[in-house]
Amino acid sequence: MKDHVEEIVLSELDPMLSIACLIRKSNRARRINLRIRSREKAVLTLPRWTSYREGMSFLSTQKKWLEQKIKAFPVTQKLSEYFFEGGQIWINKSPFFLSWKLDNNRKKVFSEVLEDCIQLDLPITDTIENHLFKFLRELANENLKSRLFTLAAQTGLNCENVRIGNQRSRWGSCSARSTISLNWRLILLPHEIANYVIFHELAHLKHLNHSPHFWGFLENICPNSRVYDKELLKVGKSVIRLGHID
Repeated sequence: MKDHVEEIVLSELDPMLSIACLIRKSNRARRINLRIRSREKAVLTLPRWTSYREGMSFLSTQKKWLEQKIKAFPVTQKLSEYFFEGGQIWINKSPFFLSWKLDNNRKKVFSEVLEDCIQLDLPITDTIENHLFKFLRELANENLKSRLFTLAAQTGLNCENVRIGNQRSRWGSCSARSTISLNWRLILLPHEIANYVIFHELAHLKHLNHSPHFWGFLENICPNSRVYDKELLKVGKSVIRLGHID
């Protein structure tokens, strides 16, 4: 069975309450798995031996669960809306606002860093949302790698493998092979909170767990780490949902 999208009406009382479900088969799946990607999209993964009819039957039993999940799912905000409402970028200890204008004569995005603002001239070759997304990812790739190497040098740790990704729910991770992955949205968090995330992943180079030894080491290289961890939970909820382009 090829990938198939099915529109699922979740409530007979409200025909407008629906979700698009991508149904696909996987050779690696051992059981039926249903995940919510957004308020508008879900993914149903079936083992290769499971029929489409069985998948649809399973979906019909999960309508109440889907309804509860999409109602509780954080609203995804567009990057353009976020910056219109005063959202900021943190490439150093001082925040920057972001503004832009369309330029018919531009073939590439032009950026200029002013005193407290980054000004963009955007070509009309793509949507504003896509231009902002690409610009921010490129900015994050340069800025976050540089910050990580600087903080690593301060702690005496060595990290050679760094990846800047577009994770949906995680701010960072450290693999068993010592590859640190950081979410590009860290540049949208206050500078010290984003640095805390970087310190957190650097600490995993020494302790690949969340044991008392890990937290003790993290507190040593990043004082007040527990305070920053709580602040991340508060301010990160809305930022982590920004700029998800399906």
